[in-house]
Amino acid sequence: MLFLLSSLFITVVIEVSVSILVGISSIKDLKKIILINCITNLLLNFIIYNLDNYLEFNLLFFLIIPVLEVIVFLVEGFYLKRIDYKKYNSFVLSLILNICSYGCGFICTLISLR
Repeated sequence: MLFLLSSLFITVVIEVSVSILVGISSIKDLKKIILINCITNLLLNFIIYNLDNYLEFNLLFFLIIPVLEVIVFLVEGFYLKRIDYKKYNSFVLSLILNICSYGCGFICTLISLR
């Protein structure tokens, strides 16, 4: 459980920070980004945690997780579009945020494997 919460916390910190850097300053908009991350991140990491018991690490890390991340990107983009987020294209914003958070996680994983 701690793994899920720490992953969520790190993702939210990264994505909110990047959101602010790209010019999103409305508390309402930042809350929307946090809400969608709470849903998608917890679900994604719950799936990964459970698949980890059944799949070889390389298959999970290099194939399954990227596919799941693309699904998360699409879900977050559709969510931002559905709530009528207009400051940026919802899919471009979702892509930027997910590249940053996934990239940080990917780098941390690679460092921890050394």
